[in-house]
Amino acid sequence: MNIQKPIIGITSTSVNYNGYESSMLPISYCEAITNAGGIPVIIAVSKEEMAAQWLNVCDGIILSGGEDMDPSSYHEEPHPKLKKTILARDQFEVGLVQAARKQKIPILAICRGVHIMNVAMDGTIMQDIESIVPNCIQHTQKASSKTPSHSIKINENSLLFSILGLHEARVNSFHHQAVNNVAPGLKVTARANDGIIEAIEAMNMENGWMLGVQWHPEEMGMDYQMDRLFSEFIKVCELGE
Repeated sequence: MNIQKPIIGITSTSVNYNGYESSMLPISYCEAITNAGGIPVIIAVSKEEMAAQWLNVCDGIILSGGEDMDPSSYHEEPHPKLKKTILARDQFEVGLVQAARKQKIPILAICRGVHIMNVAMDGTIMQDIESIVPNCIQHTQKASSKTPSHSIKINENSLLFSILGLHEARVNSFHHQAVNNVAPGLKVTARANDGIIEAIEAMNMENGWMLGVQWHPEEMGMDYQMDRLFSEFIKVCELGE
């Protein structure tokens, strides 16, 4: 029997490669989806009005990591520590989330993707953790991307806990921004020991499956049980929930 695997659209960023404007996405995202039983499709940065059209071919969406969000997306002025932004990517991905919500297409958000998901639902972003949070821990690790660098505490009453089965986990970390004001319809499900939000998810999954993690599970894989996130995501996409 030929069973149709779910098609998962993964957002990418724009980079200059040998003088050509190009789309870029670490291969680990595609590998994680393939290993979990899905078919990865890389979504190039597109015009905002094209967001809904992508959903005609995707059973689920992964919002990938990357550069900072432009603070104009959440009505703030730029912080002195703000890094590279691509406003066109922000606008397209915010549109993608909003369109996916209307169609109840499952969304898995990773690192920067968490910020996109939160802003798309009217939340805000902390533009630079070290400038704002006294005595914060290191959130931009120097170690290998496959190595966890700090611990998080997971809320037992959450989808994240039901997937990982852990009250506490160690995760990798490559961000200097974080979720600040949590959007209506979302809830915090994990924090680092310095209080930084490390995971959010939809309050009501019946309105659309949404889970966001601040770390990079695609780099950690089965060695740290993070493959479970992708397996659960694929399962939901197969069911069309």
